[in-house]
Amino acid sequence: MMMMTVLKLQADGSTELACISLHDVDYMEIEGRKIVYHVGQEKFRHISTLSELEEHLGLEGFDMLDKTNLVNLNRVASFDEAQGKVYFQEPVTGNSKYATVALIKQKLIKREMLHSAAMHIREILRRIKLNELKQRLMQF
Repeated sequence: MMMMTVLKLQADGSTELACISLHDVDYMEIEGRKIVYHVGQEKFRHISTLSELEEHLGLEGFDMLDKTNLVNLNRVASFDEAQGKVYFQEPVTGNSKYATVALIKQKLIKREMLHSAAMHIREILRRIKLNELKQRLMQF
């Protein structure tokens, strides 16, 4: 039995992700350049763009890092600033899978990384200062 992930068409025009079996499809047709599957009284649209998927998978951690990909951010292991790529395993080798990152997203990532590093550095400096104060107090 072949299952397909599709968009279920709601009465209000919105969509939601669904799975259908091709064995249950009554017929298929084209509506506005989209393939529509008819199953009983319900209609399902073929997913044809990454943007359609992103709309439904964003809350699951997927993001379009570039116009050619939709990346599961939960699976990203590292970011190569020089090449503008994210990798999914460490260590990175010549055979490692990667996804490209658009320039605008690279800038956002770098800014957030710097912000995060600055916050982390401040926390480390606070801990060092606290330890120094504790050592001074112990000397008295």
